[in-house]
Amino acid sequence: MIIRHVDLIFADGFQRLNQVIIEKHSAVMKMNKHVFFDRLAIGLISLLLGKRKYFSRSIESDPIEKHLEEISFMLPELIQKGDYEIPASCIIGDFDPAVKVVQWLGYDFPSIIYHHDFNERPFELHEDARNTFFQLFIKWPRRIPANLLLVRAPFHNGKLRDYIEKITDLNQFIAMLSVQAKITQGIVKQFRSRSSESVIVTGVGLGGWITNLHRAYYNSAQAYVPILAGAKLEEMLLTSDFRHLCSKEALANRDAISKKISYFQKFRSVTTSNLYPVLARYDQLVDYTIQKSAYNGFPLRTFNNGHISAILRPALYREHILEVLQMYS
Repeated sequence: MIIRHVDLIFADGFQRLNQVIIEKHSAVMKMNKHVFFDRLAIGLISLLLGKRKYFSRSIESDPIEKHLEEISFMLPELIQKGDYEIPASCIIGDFDPAVKVVQWLGYDFPSIIYHHDFNERPFELHEDARNTFFQLFIKWPRRIPANLLLVRAPFHNGKLRDYIEKITDLNQFIAMLSVQAKITQGIVKQFRSRSSESVIVTGVGLGGWITNLHRAYYNSAQAYVPILAGAKLEEMLLTSDFRHLCSKEALANRDAISKKISYFQKFRSVTTSNLYPVLARYDQLVDYTIQKSAYNGFPLRTFNNGHISAILRPALYREHILEVLQMYS
């Protein structure tokens, strides 16, 4: 995520980037390096967004439950490698999620459903794209003994400016999350109706939030591995350093937004022993002290990293995913 945004800001103007780096660099000796890089990333992205911050156009929205109820789509048979566009309709319009079957070994193998992070181009599986799936699974030379399915969220098939425009509307943002969760449910149901092998849902950042959202409302997969995400989404958006990417109106209406977007209580009501989360102790976007409460009673793995420094070390969470896969194989 940080690499993409830094590149774009360089293109937008070296002088502004250089000024921010100088200002931030003066503080680096006073803080943990992981904290520094998270705050630097937020500063750079804030510059990129300008006035088009999260929910700057509208903070009106239907709640998550309403979105989930109204989503409809037709899921094709996912039985061979390839890209599957899945047009979906919901209460505010049509959306463009898709599934890429990256590796197909058959129904005799377990399956991993992976959700990408914010503003990736997930189907661009090459070094320059620097997306998390590529770093996790494609770049690693060994074959993963599982079917690998990559789910592309709405707004992640075009240019950066298209994504930025969509996230200025809270209703669009919640719809994006809800469509991902509902598509995931369709995939899990299809695979579990045809195979006794396990289905594991995982993701990093945004993908981790969607992983937890699916577990909260459906809990139909055998295992969930949320990485660098919790279940208090409102806290991440409105009280962590991520708040610098949100509009002033959103920050002034935290309670109203929380009522629309919160799923913490729903998440905590699920007690199935199928949750294997990962958090980073110095994460400035997913606050460790706040988000870890969602995982009380479950085996939480903690990295001594920040958000950015953890994302840039995919071997850390690849090992964790493979350990869970081995448990359910």
